[in-house]
Amino acid sequence: MFETHLTVLFHCLILAFISAARKEKYIVCPPKVGCIRGTTMSGYQKGPFEAFMGIPYAEPPVGALRFRNPIIKARWFNTYDATQFKPDCIQKNRLVPHPTIFGDEDCLYLNIYRPKVRLRRLPVMIYIHGGGFFSGSAGPLITGPEYIMDTESVILVTMSYRLGALGFMSTGDYNMPGNFGLKDQNLVFKWVRRNIESFDGDNKKVTIFGQSAGAVATHMHLINPYSKNLFHRVISMSGTANAPFAITKNPLEQARETAKLCVIQNADTLSTAKLAEALRNVNIVTLINAGDGLKHWDVDPSSVYRPVVEPPSIDAIIPADPEKMMKSIYFQKRPWLLGTVPQEGAVRAINIIENPILRQKFNERFQYLYQELLEWPNRFTPRQAKDKTEIIVDEYLDDYFRIKNRTEAGFLNSITDRAFKHPLYEAIYEYWKIPGGKFPHFMYSFNYKGPFSYATFFTRANVTGKYGVVHCDDLIYLFRSPIIFPDFDKTSVEAKVIEKFVKYLVNFATFGYTVDVPPIGFCGTDVLDSRPHGICDYHEFVNNDSIPEGFEVVVKSDFPTANVKLWQELLD
Repeated sequence: MFETHLTVLFHCLILAFISAARKEKYIVCPPKVGCIRGTTMSGYQKGPFEAFMGIPYAEPPVGALRFRNPIIKARWFNTYDATQFKPDCIQKNRLVPHPTIFGDEDCLYLNIYRPKVRLRRLPVMIYIHGGGFFSGSAGPLITGPEYIMDTESVILVTMSYRLGALGFMSTGDYNMPGNFGLKDQNLVFKWVRRNIESFDGDNKKVTIFGQSAGAVATHMHLINPYSKNLFHRVISMSGTANAPFAITKNPLEQARETAKLCVIQNADTLSTAKLAEALRNVNIVTLINAGDGLKHWDVDPSSVYRPVVEPPSIDAIIPADPEKMMKSIYFQKRPWLLGTVPQEGAVRAINIIENPILRQKFNERFQYLYQELLEWPNRFTPRQAKDKTEIIVDEYLDDYFRIKNRTEAGFLNSITDRAFKHPLYEAIYEYWKIPGGKFPHFMYSFNYKGPFSYATFFTRANVTGKYGVVHCDDLIYLFRSPIIFPDFDKTSVEAKVIEKFVKYLVNFATFGYTVDVPPIGFCGTDVLDSRPHGICDYHEFVNNDSIPEGFEVVVKSDFPTANVKLWQELLD
């Protein structure tokens, strides 16, 4: 009996040792941070990989730290449990039916995913999620790492950053300079530079990439002279820093209006120091709901709180207007991959088109609401904005001042071109005009149409088959999103598209240029000038049912808008 107990005890000790050894295998101890325990996750096509989730990179931005630049998290001296992801940053997504407030104000956490087998230091990809600066998630239920980790060749970092008023409200001066969400991202870049080697990552081969508002942010970091050497390549998917939704022009006026909606006394006359302090003490639900009062119609403007031009500081992310910074010789020159999809403007336009009530209300105030949707710069007088809107109506809607069956496509195209295509063209053109040398850029258009689409999420109806490839549809093939879309069959054409598209981006992050796709010709301003309605050669992912793969990557040069020059003239 005693020997039996010893045998049982021995086996228990062995099992405990094995269990401890398994746990120790997923413990990483960056010297400047402290030990971190991770876990494993299953891949999509490949085996498991390691996941370290919910790692704090900054002190909680609450209380006195609300509306202040992030402070790097102090070192800890125990083993931090990073086996579960943290809640998203608190937000209210007004683009979905019946929006509710969810998330946490204490949300500055990052996730690190790495292959189980690492024979060398691996390139690092840092992802900035989209969501119009007011919503979005870095969690694995929406930004799932499985497809990227199947490559077994990079380390992926995703992050949460402050959103909405908490991330972007500003008094326009040093009391509340704004861009806190961008500064959170910048702190993640610094965290990675200091600590990623402990995860077998190469801190000299870091790529930042993002989609929509996340893409706008990547471009802003690229043109920011103060972010030098924090990253080495950039991927901007469906967004650039010169997009019309990228900047708040009157931040102090907006902060005072927010304060009034929060029932702060004397909001119009408080000093900016007292205004900032009063806003720090507002109940968080009251603060977020105040954003509803800044809408001029329905959900417009969809992005209320946006990045701002800051007072000069080494902490500034946007020290000058992005249009001017794009033309500066001082910002970083890095390999740059820009992505787009054909129907970018669907993110806003199709809900107006498909919702009969919204459509009728929009038509009743068409001149005013369309003008507001086009977001003419503040430098134009009301009369100039009206005249320019009439030119757009003539060009895109055949001079019909209504959304009707014959003008739906033109209406959608006008939003696509204004918010995405023209800014993309201008960003590329200015990049090539920079004196002091030419710097590599590449572009893709994702035009593969699969069985799922974000189009259904932009409106209340199932319109997946009605529209082409819309804003966010390329994300379906980059991140697994199990709470939104079911998994594709592992032998499907879509699974092949995932493998090809993910490898396309991972190769760029690894080498700084595109690999394993048809070669594209040299691009420069001379080429751009010779194609007044086009652009340099780029890659396009397209359906092709006539070949076994069911899709292909082709070289194109006909940028899908004939109106770039028109927008250029109207906005000059």
